[in-house]
Amino acid sequence: MTVEKGASEGEKKLKRWLEIPGWLVVTCVSTTSTDGRAGHLDEPAGEAREDYAATCCAIQNLCLSLHADGLGTKWTTGKVNFDPRFGDAAGLPSNEYVVGTIWFGAAAGVPPLPPKKRLSLAEVLSRHE
Repeated sequence: MTVEKGASEGEKKLKRWLEIPGWLVVTCVSTTSTDGRAGHLDEPAGEAREDYAATCCAIQNLCLSLHADGLGTKWTTGKVNFDPRFGDAAGLPSNEYVVGTIWFGAAAGVPPLPPKKRLSLAEVLSRHE
């Protein structure tokens, strides 16, 4: 951030992050195949992709649970999460990678309710031949 936008923008971002009441860095353990190679997310049926997807589902469930307890959340996956220095600062072991950061705290407000109109199937789905 500082390199791209300058020191003052980096300072603003740091100040904003330090004002967030709580945050949790969510990680996933890197998958290693039986032959010792690291698993890759680009393998559609690979264990690494399944682990990443399961971690994402766990994050969503955590956010829903915190919401049920009256807390607001934001799941962020900004560039800073994936900078190697971030993992070092968070004390991550070398076999884990960041999936995202959850910011949480007292909700600033209640989001508006969705419209009461129920859409028809034809309004929400399209058929591709």
